[in-house]
Amino acid sequence: MAVRIGIIGCGKIADRASLPNLVNYRGKAEVKVLCDVDVSKAKALKDKFELCGADVVKDWKKLITRKDIDAVFVDTPNYLHEEMTVGAAENKKHILVEKPIAITVKSADKMIKAAKSNGVYLMVEQTHRFNPIHQAAKKVLESGMLGKIHNIRGRIGHAGPEYWSEGKAHWFYDKKRSGGGAMVDIGVHITDLIRWFAAKPITEVFATIRTIEKGVKVDDNATVLLKFEDGSKGEIECSWTTRPYEVMTFAYGTKGKMMTNLGADKPIKVVIANTNKGEDPNCTLEELYPEVGPGGDWENSVHYFVDCLVKGERPSVSGEEGRETIRIISSAYESNESGKWVKIK
Repeated sequence: MAVRIGIIGCGKIADRASLPNLVNYRGKAEVKVLCDVDVSKAKALKDKFELCGADVVKDWKKLITRKDIDAVFVDTPNYLHEEMTVGAAENKKHILVEKPIAITVKSADKMIKAAKSNGVYLMVEQTHRFNPIHQAAKKVLESGMLGKIHNIRGRIGHAGPEYWSEGKAHWFYDKKRSGGGAMVDIGVHITDLIRWFAAKPITEVFATIRTIEKGVKVDDNATVLLKFEDGSKGEIECSWTTRPYEVMTFAYGTKGKMMTNLGADKPIKVVIANTNKGEDPNCTLEELYPEVGPGGDWENSVHYFVDCLVKGERPSVSGEEGRETIRIISSAYESNESGKWVKIK
């Protein structure tokens, strides 16, 4: 039987990510209810995706109590994630919550506790882990062909949410509703990706977080230096003032290096150094372009969540994973305020 799903929030994420990749997974997933405070948005998406059998409701609390719903997608502004996730969990619904998991670690803890107490799965929509390019890069890092990784970096940037969402009065620019600017909106992506690539705890951060162009009350650029548990280092950058969109990562090890670049003709490149005794290690021994699998980040993540429910398997991008990422982001903001390195507590 197909997993029966309710969508809370009918904005751009539901339109561009959740619904297209549920509709193309018919047979495994069925959208039963669309919910938004602006009912016209829910009705428009129902028509667009030809969801003839789906109901439209205004009150999310009525959605989560329905007996014909197995799981809920929380596609709402960040400040609503905690209340909606806890409510869904208490009504025994599995949850896929849009990133970031929440705007505070305390909220994330409540969400995780609610899911555990009620025996449901909580997954955070960290799409970049599911991009086939990043999946291929992860395999390279796990293979050991680069040797011991001593430096890992990532950058994500686009021109700002106003170009794909709504105008400047949008909730993205209200810290109480968003939790922060670029560092929260897209910094959460690159932070999670670098954490996943590195597969070792980040112990300290030093951040420079600024608003340099947009004239809004939240940050539009951030750079964060990282220290890992094993003494290696890293860096993440995020920007709302980058044109055009980019996502890039770099990993440097004792035997070579790897670069990824979404959108490039050759999106992943591995260079192995000549490390034979007496040879110049600056010389390239081999260049590799690993095979990239099919699918896309949103498609793969939505399908993965549905598959986990079908199989009864806990999603790997769990609430705890989301908590760790927002914990690092919160520490980065603390570092920016103090001008000092901050230990991850």
